[in-house]
Amino acid sequence: MKLLTGLYFLNFDSSQISSEEWPADQSGYKWKALATIALGTITVTMDASIANISLPTLTRVFNAELTTVMWVSLIFTVVGTSLMLILGRIGDYLGKKLIYTTGMLVFTFGMAGCSIAQSVGQLIAFRALQAVGGAMTIACGQAVITEAFPPHERGKGLGLFGVAISIGFIAGPVLGGFLLKWLEWRSIFYTRIPVGLMAFFMALVLLKKDSKRIEKIELDIMGALTSSAGLFCFVFGMSQIAKFGIKSPMVYLFMGIGVLSLFIFTLTERNAKDPIVDLTIFKNRTFSYAIYSLFLTFIAMPFFFLIVPFYLMQGVGLSSSTTGLLFAVIALATIAGSPVSGWLSDRFGPHWFSSLGVGTIAAAFVLMRGFDLQTTIGQMIPILALFGFGMGVFQAPNSSTIMGSASRDRLGAASALMGTVRQVGLSVGMALAGTIFSARKVIHESELNLQGLDRVQTASLSVGEAFQDILLVSLFLQLLALLFCLLSGKKSP
Repeated sequence: MKLLTGLYFLNFDSSQISSEEWPADQSGYKWKALATIALGTITVTMDASIANISLPTLTRVFNAELTTVMWVSLIFTVVGTSLMLILGRIGDYLGKKLIYTTGMLVFTFGMAGCSIAQSVGQLIAFRALQAVGGAMTIACGQAVITEAFPPHERGKGLGLFGVAISIGFIAGPVLGGFLLKWLEWRSIFYTRIPVGLMAFFMALVLLKKDSKRIEKIELDIMGALTSSAGLFCFVFGMSQIAKFGIKSPMVYLFMGIGVLSLFIFTLTERNAKDPIVDLTIFKNRTFSYAIYSLFLTFIAMPFFFLIVPFYLMQGVGLSSSTTGLLFAVIALATIAGSPVSGWLSDRFGPHWFSSLGVGTIAAAFVLMRGFDLQTTIGQMIPILALFGFGMGVFQAPNSSTIMGSASRDRLGAASALMGTVRQVGLSVGMALAGTIFSARKVIHESELNLQGLDRVQTASLSVGEAFQDILLVSLFLQLLALLFCLLSGKKSP
């Protein structure tokens, strides 16, 4: 865990500046910055879900195996995750506006390339280019907002930023489904090019110029190489569990190389003159506990988002459109909870509201334990909304705690670290959720077959039982995350 959560921590802490000492925002820059970053964030976060929904179509169009086409989605995750840490640090060196603006241009150029790709290989290559641009924007986006908003309004700004993330995830499947139904698959890329260009020009015109660093820049090259290689191999290895199984030598090979590279990375950082990360940050309990809770929460997310569709469609028997609407309820509740939590955390302290958010998620998991194959949609909606609201309540104060612990010349690294931890957590969660669900489903099928049930009953009941097992794992992870949230409120000695 330490190798993922280090961040150099300087004496200057923006959270210690009072609102009176913060420069007056006469031009409303904070709102211009928020609007700019929000538009780019919506465009980038939409990309993952809108590409996933196109995979069945792409297998048919390119006459390719699903294992090959899946790389259209996988390459975006693996490349983006492996580059975020170093790109965030480069943003601190060269300027966050420069990296963010360049990232939007690269991302948009990648979308244009995807829209004219003539083979699945070309499409995967342009998706990798998109991933580079997306990583540049994610690495610096939260840092720009943190700098734009004064400390006493940081939670509000990050809460509204969380709304942009939720909108992107909601709009992806909805827009993708509509475009694939009425237009060709290329439309999921070329219709968003104008939005990407708009976000680029807004960043170019509205974001403040980067201040020039007068000191000599000494980039930690060895740290950059080992962190990127380690994260790439580890995330790729985790992603292959679903395809080859938990016992595959290929999985262990890549994960082993990843862990070894990250271990070398930690040794390198101890001796680097200006490291990408500095493990002494663990002396700051507020920061480290907030990172731990973020990591655990995002490990738990795939246990819910990946498995619930199976429960709803294969277990309860709902249609894909109805399932999509239920997920929209979750996202809308997240949108409702995020800005309110951000505003309140500015007034009463972030760790109480991050704890409330994680506790609400855990309560939703407890209530879902009452779900069975006869549970009605009307009974599901309030509990699913509670889950979404808890996610919204957690994210803004958690982000505020982490970003508020970083010095201003390390905000890019902090923003990138959060993105990296989220993505690694999701990758670990997806691998574990798929493996545990499949294994438990087989066990329950065997037990139900002994009872003499027919194949249809066995299939649906085993999905419901395996879903309940997954909920127990999710609940355990959230209770552990809640413990870290509560501990984050204690000051470091």
